[in-house]
Amino acid sequence: MSRSGRSVIKSVLAAKDLESFVMTYNIPEQFSPTLPGPNEPAVFTPDVIPLYTLAFSSCGVRYPLSSFKFDLLRHFGVHFSQLHPLGWMRVVLFELSCAAISGEPSIPLFCMFYKLISDGDWFTFAKRQNNVSKPCYTFMSASTYPKD
Repeated sequence: MSRSGRSVIKSVLAAKDLESFVMTYNIPEQFSPTLPGPNEPAVFTPDVIPLYTLAFSSCGVRYPLSSFKFDLLRHFGVHFSQLHPLGWMRVVLFELSCAAISGEPSIPLFCMFYKLISDGDWFTFAKRQNNVSKPCYTFMSASTYPKD
């Protein structure tokens, strides 16, 4: 599927599925979640942002998006629906890792570990290959890290 091909993806959700999705993920009614018609593609407009349920069910997307996620997407000029699910999971993992050490996630810090790349039909965040750091803890052997 090409990038333009995403604009012709047809929804397979029924109205009851949408209702369940909205309730499960606490999507506010003010956003007026609706399904496209049976033969209509999900397209971006100034008033409509398509959401893929897979992003919520498998990749950790939650409403509301954190300011870090908004800033990161704005910085790279992409929407989370353009990111491969594994790329989005890296963003979520980074943010959770920062919270686990009582730190604030930042774009410069994120960019030290990841770079935005085009991966076929999607964008993703890939590890920076030249940034293999030495372990910062003693309970894991250094033999798990590449020699270079």
